[in-house]
Amino acid sequence: MSSYFRPKIGTFKAAGAIAVGNVVIGGADNAHVAISASGSAKNIGIAQSASVNAEDLIEVALPGGGAKALAGGNVAFGDLLTSDGNGALVVTTTPGDRYVAMAMDAAVAGDLFSVHMVAGLI
Repeated sequence: MSSYFRPKIGTFKAAGAIAVGNVVIGGADNAHVAISASGSAKNIGIAQSASVNAEDLIEVALPGGGAKALAGGNVAFGDLLTSDGNGALVVTTTPGDRYVAMAMDAAVAGDLFSVHMVAGLI
């Protein structure tokens, strides 16, 4: 890891199984989160702990801090990242995508890597 940013963490209930590093969206209510399946979804953060079952409590990194993220493809330092169809982070330049982080490391699919949590719309 080339850098470290102190995380800004929120705790939520999982809507189901979620892996460390997955992008999450709001669930059925303000207490729950689910895995994101789209770059254009209302991505709110990145899971920093895993859930196996619905209702498990998980930590979610929110904008303004650092996080570990799960790469869904090749990533270069400084890339803006959003969710792929499985909740992993991929590079985006697509108009309408909501980015959730900026890469602070290079990574390939399956890597856990360092990101700075930022939110915006391409």
